[in-house]
Amino acid sequence: MTKATNLDGVLAEEIINVIRANFDLDAASKIEVSSIEIDQDEHKILIELLITTTTVQPEDLAKSYFGLTGKVREALGSDWSGFFPVITPQITSGAHA
Repeated sequence: MTKATNLDGVLAEEIINVIRANFDLDAASKIEVSSIEIDQDEHKILIELLITTTTVQPEDLAKSYFGLTGKVREALGSDWSGFFPVITPQITSGAHA
């Protein structure tokens, strides 16, 4: 069974920080967690992101995707150690208003 959840704000911020560092995004780039769902049956955390960047092309971000799952898993901490994070980013390039 999959259900939507809100992770603690500090934990969500930690995930965003890991993603920003992994993709080497500057402060002008925006990362938004679109949704987080927990699949209790398969022990997965499904994380959907929207990344808007002005400095990096989506193709370059794709090259930095390797290793992200492990880093996000560390950021989730021991409370979620039995769950595997599945990260689905939507990446766009553009200027911020």
